Amino acid sequence: MCAAALVATAGAASARDPRVEVVAGGLRVPWQIAFLPDGGALVTERPGSVRLLGRDSHLRRRPLARVRVTTQGEGGLLGLALDPAFRRNGFVYLYFTRGSSMRLQRWRLTRGRLVRQRSLVSGIRAGEVHDSGRIAFGPDRRLYVATGDAGQPMLAQDPTSLNGKFLSLTPGQYRGRGGRPQIVSRGHRNPQGFDWQPGSGRLIATEHGPTGFDGPEGYDEINEIVPGGNYGWPLVIGTGHPGFVDPLVLYRSPIAPSGATFIHRRGSVWSGNYLFACLRGQDLHRLVFSGERVVNDNVLLDQRWGRLRTVVEGPRGYVYVLTSNRDGRGRPRQGDDKVLRFRLPGS
Repeated sequence: MCAAALVATAGAASARDPRVEVVAGGLRVPWQIAFLPDGGALVTERPGSVRLLGRDSHLRRRPLARVRVTTQGEGGLLGLALDPAFRRNGFVYLYFTRGSSMRLQRWRLTRGRLVRQRSLVSGIRAGEVHDSGRIAFGPDRRLYVATGDAGQPMLAQDPTSLNGKFLSLTPGQYRGRGGRPQIVSRGHRNPQGFDWQPGSGRLIATEHGPTGFDGPEGYDEINEIVPGGNYGWPLVIGTGHPGFVDPLVLYRSPIAPSGATFIHRRGSVWSGNYLFACLRGQDLHRLVFSGERVVNDNVLLDQRWGRLRTVVEGPRGYVYVLTSNRDGRGRPRQGDDKVLRFRLPGS
């Protein structure tokens, strides 16, 4: 399963960077943001707190929940997603490390606090590196979970392991007692962001690749996730390997791509574009598609805010970005970490 891949290096910053405003500061390694029906948002912090960003853009000081997590290495409280029927059931899903395992749990938002209900999946290993951590609901209403190899590369090829995979759970599982998820794809090292392309429904994901196999260059990727696909890790890297899925984009300058979002808002010149945040690259990338191909890669916010973990399309024509300068690998600046936002062009 091969497709032509665009091989790229880090590009130049855009001459038309969006005007960014700081919505909130002083967070402790924020990882994910999910918007509530009233326009407010929930934000996870890696040490184990779920914070409320009000509709008035004021970050509430008291957490809605404190989750017991293990924060060694890249672990902690990571992914967050709201149930498609959140207005009715109030269900919130959290993904985090505890001990040597990844935990996917269902909580419920009620009376201004999050209350734990039950664990849904077992058997995903956690490590000091490559815990991945992103969860999201697809157009098919299944809950998708990206898992890393937990620092044990061959788990990504092991059909009995849930590591190094894209997984999915049915509504009956995530609203019920859980259970073993379906394996969608395998051969992943450390995917950290994904979203579905408007119109086509294609699942597009970011992935941290290795650095230094043949020098200082890297192999970070943008992939289309296809059911049954094998993405090669750790057997092959790069492009042109029969039997494995080629990346859509291969970055030979390491950028550490993380959270990602497609732009759905109609009327914006960015509608249908794919944005993703970079940690090592300290920028946003905006990919433009023509059919199934990526035809342009525009770099935004280059080096302006440090390490960027997550980018999400929010309400009212805004894009929200979370910085990650207090994660032990950045250089914290005054007020870090921050929630940033900017308006979409044409919004």
